[in-house]
Amino acid sequence: MGLLKFILYAIIIYYCCIFISRFLLGFFLRRFSRKVKENIKKQSEKTDYKEHTDGETVVTYKKEKEVDPGGDYVEYEDLNNDSHE
Repeated sequence: MGLLKFILYAIIIYYCCIFISRFLLGFFLRRFSRKVKENIKKQSEKTDYKEHTDGETVVTYKKEKEVDPGGDYVEYEDLNNDSHE
């Protein structure tokens, strides 16, 4: 009789877990999809372009994240003629 009660309780707990997991899984999937949509919307609203207006003409160009200061830096070593004896 004890074995039958155990099997009955195990089956009831199993089906309750399945029933509850459907609601929890649906809740977490909706929450996850909402956050993904918000992130995509934020990224699409973020502009990487800069506008310059000259009269009636509007020029849109992409901002440069790393600006090159220009020119080359050459590392050199000072040589003396006295050291060659």
